[in-house]
Amino acid sequence: MKHTIALMISILICATGKAAPLVRVVGIANVRTIVVDRNGVAANVTLAGVVVAPGDEAAAVEYLRAALIGSWVLVETNARGESYVYRSPDASFVNGTLTRREYLEHGVKMIYIGEAEPGPARAVARAKPAGEAVAILPPAKPRRAPTSPKGAHRIPRLPPAP
Repeated sequence: MKHTIALMISILICATGKAAPLVRVVGIANVRTIVVDRNGVAANVTLAGVVVAPGDEAAAVEYLRAALIGSWVLVETNARGESYVYRSPDASFVNGTLTRREYLEHGVKMIYIGEAEPGPARAVARAKPAGEAVAILPPAKPRRAPTSPKGAHRIPRLPPAP
């Protein structure tokens, strides 16, 4: 009982600590400033370490609008008043995205990891004369290696029945 009470008190202390709450993005002021809703009040958040070329500012603002408007973000502010912003739920680092100039890339980024090998393929049917369809069977299902149950070596074998 004492442990349960101590656990509940520690959870309450941790919950009321300095954990940064998630806030919703309601607007984009410029490339380095986003507008968030903090308890019903609009607040400007300046992004730390973001430098965008003047020719790319329009593309960066459009990227921010598409990626952040209406989404929840975690804002960590440093001593100089600049903030590091992480989008929820994928934890995308917004400052890093702007620094890497990902707003210039269009479309879905995909990484090729190779081809899957589903297992040994079944033999293809013999070649048929021209005009007839060739039946191709699907690949064989992988089979597990035969194993004995745990401790099977200790089970005594019964003599055959007479």
